[in-house]
Amino acid sequence: MMGGRLQRLRRWWGDAPHADPRVDLTLARAYILDTRDTPFVAAATAAAFWISFAVLTRQVGVFVWAAMVHGMQWHMYHHLHGVDPATFRTADAARWRRRLEWHMLLPGLVWAAAPWLFFPRGDLALILLQYFFISGVASVSIAALAQWWLATLCFGVPLYLSIAVRLMTAGEGGPAMLMGVLALSQLLATLHYARKQNLLIVGAIESGLENARLAEALQTELDRVAQLAAQRARIFAAANHDLRQPMHALAVFIDALEAGRPATAASVRHMQGSIEALRGSVDALLDIAQLDRGAVAVQRAPVDLGELFDALHGRFATAAAAKGLRLRARPTAARVDADAQMLSRLLANLVDNALKYTAQGSVMMAARACVLQGVAGWRIEVRDSGFGIAPEHREQVFEEFFQVDNPGRDRSRGLGLGLALVASMARTLGSRIELRSAPGQGSTFSLWLAAAASQPMALPVEALPPCAPARILVLDDEAPVREGMRALLEGWGHEVAVVASPGEALALPGRFDLLLSDLRLGEGLSGLAAARTLHGLGKVREVAVVTGETAQADRAQVEAAGFQLLYKPVPSAALRAAIVRAVGPCLEAGGAAAAPVYS
Repeated sequence: MMGGRLQRLRRWWGDAPHADPRVDLTLARAYILDTRDTPFVAAATAAAFWISFAVLTRQVGVFVWAAMVHGMQWHMYHHLHGVDPATFRTADAARWRRRLEWHMLLPGLVWAAAPWLFFPRGDLALILLQYFFISGVASVSIAALAQWWLATLCFGVPLYLSIAVRLMTAGEGGPAMLMGVLALSQLLATLHYARKQNLLIVGAIESGLENARLAEALQTELDRVAQLAAQRARIFAAANHDLRQPMHALAVFIDALEAGRPATAASVRHMQGSIEALRGSVDALLDIAQLDRGAVAVQRAPVDLGELFDALHGRFATAAAAKGLRLRARPTAARVDADAQMLSRLLANLVDNALKYTAQGSVMMAARACVLQGVAGWRIEVRDSGFGIAPEHREQVFEEFFQVDNPGRDRSRGLGLGLALVASMARTLGSRIELRSAPGQGSTFSLWLAAAASQPMALPVEALPPCAPARILVLDDEAPVREGMRALLEGWGHEVAVVASPGEALALPGRFDLLLSDLRLGEGLSGLAAARTLHGLGKVREVAVVTGETAQADRAQVEAAGFQLLYKPVPSAALRAAIVRAVGPCLEAGGAAAAPVYS
């Protein structure tokens, strides 16, 4: 109980560094700026005081005190003008504030000496005048110094105590004794209200600093929103061009066919190229959205970087040779903890990007040991001798549809989505892409991954081709989609049935190996509900739900049902993998799966 009271008294009357050093910094700087010129006013007040008593009492002590007070004021003037508040730093703000406030003890002691150097004995009127003069100076000064609590105590306490003790010990009778008691009560009352004022002022400073922080945070957010809006406008403009171009090409070819012009191998090839361009743009945007939303599951395993470099070298060596470039992979025994497929795709994008923007020289893949925050790992690098990237573009190159020096949106130089996808995949792997580059000096893209000790894992057997034809049921309310899927799957050698509704599916005889169902069917029907029903009745063994939507809720519902989820437009590789999961991979004559393929 007593300890709690003492603690409350200490908080009320004590002076300690503020929890926010910026408050101490504000008070220290304000002390210099606000009190720098007060010695002039104080000198005038002191002069009026001692001159009055010099005339009225003719005591020698008056002149002694006059020398003391004006010498003190001269010292205070030079002291306050000798300190530059701009040099104060947050780290030592509390020390500076306390040091400055302790200096008010000198004026307090000088003024406290006045009633002891010239006390008007035997003249109650002059005693009363001295009391009111000193208490008035003390009250006004305490009010002015309230925001600096230690300065208030250093000046006010000696002054009030001095006049109170002098009055009570002067032997001037009851009236003087009463004035001494009043001085003590006035001291307590003045300090009480000064402390309240001090807390209010400090609270106002705290609020001001918090408001400034909030205003700065708001401005930062507004700037970010404006930047995102400008970026979105640029992305939409670029995406509009890149998506419309292949659509325009397809429309031209279709118009030519409708006009009776026969289809040629070249025209079919161009149409296929336009379709692949559309699919590439949509797939890349979808991948970026899923990665940034955390909707892609990371399957971590030890990955052999040497084997991965060799695979990428084999994949891109021909393209490099066609441009007269050397593609090199520095031999390494490094193994990292990562998703093998995601890391392979990430590095493939970096190599492809390096080849696009390198006119002569070489592109190299390398890995070097690197300890980051006490964790052993490898920094994987893709270096090129290409054009290089100016400092002002180093952040923008990771934005969607941004390309340095490609204002005409030449599709042969890519879509401007590769590095955005790379950055998203790196974040998903728990890393980040770092870029070192200079115009004309090439670029180095790198990321750090933790080292792995165990052997790399083989690719799943679903990556192997199916041997047996599958019996596949396609459920979609769009007739062009049904017929297109029938033509594609039958061309692969599978038996295919297509239906527009769950009722038609139930009417078909037999059991199917795989159901390919659209997530949204006509008339508000749910493809997922239909798939659950058909699967529950044993009509289908495996289910793959196809959708063009990317909502996390849809993904969660499909995964909770235990079904595969394929995003439109569905790549052939993904469709083949779904069939493999339904009927199993191709097995060798001995009955074992084909030899594992390492990533």
